[in-house]
Formats: sequence, structure tokens, C-alpha cells
Amino acid sequence: MAYREIWHEIIIKASPGELYQALTDVKKLAHWWTTETRGESAVGKKLEFWFYGKLLKEMVVTTLKVDELVRWRATERSDPDWVNTEIEWKIFREGDKTFLHLHHSKWREDAKIFPQTSMHWVLFLLSLKEFVETGKGRPHPYDMPVGL
Repeated sequence: MAYREIWHEIIIKASPGELYQALTDVKKLAHWWTTETRGESAVGKKLEFWFYGKLLKEMVVTTLKVDELVRWRATERSDPDWVNTEIEWKIFREGDKTFLHLHHSKWREDAKIFPQTSMHWVLFLLSLKEFVETGKGRPHPYDMPVGL
């Protein structure tokens, strides 16, 4: 089966530790992705991200490497197009810049929401940048509406 992948890169004015915390602390995740975030960010544990009070993205945490790497896999409770997709956040420094690479992989070729999700990731990466740099992000439902 052929798969597609979303890949984005952003430079964020913060330390790798600050960025790692924004990706792993449940309260901080709620400040840039969706305000309805719950669960536990530990390997083997699950995180729930709710949108519109009814759309769930449930992730199992598969890898945590402090200040460097976070990986999640979407569970069967997620949107059908998301099931078994994998999200990888790589944090690294080059000189005085902190980079974040987002890879959202294992998308089926026929996934209808693939283009819309890629666009949403751009908006939420900008929200993450804004949150880490200023203390205020634009999580759902305060994000820019795209397509729904």
C-alpha cells in the first residue's frame, strides 16, 4: 500500500527544552492545538485532542526523548483517515536557532482530509510558535477556520 506524508519545518525562538515542554505537557498542548486536551504524555499512555466537542484525535505516545523527539500514533478512536498515522516532532539546534520538524506519516493514498490536515498543521505550528515565543497561542476553537 502506498502512503503519503505531511512534512513541515519551523524555526522557533526558544530553547529545545521549552519547545519539548510545549509538545509534552498536557496543559501546554491545550494552549496551541486544542483547548480540549487531556491524557498523559508518557510512553504507552494516551492523549486525547477534541475538536468541536465531537471530533477526537486520540494518540498513543510511542517515543519521548527529552528536548529532541516526540512520537505519537493515532488510535482507532481517531478520525478514520487518521487511524494508524504517525506524528513525529524532531527538535534540534543549528547555531542559535531551534528548529522543529513535523512529520505526519502513513497516510493512505485515498485519505480525503489529507490536504486539509496539512493546512491545519501549518496553522497549528504557527500557534505553537506564538505560544512558545509569547505565551499565547491560537488553539482550537480560536484558530483560523479552514474548510469545516
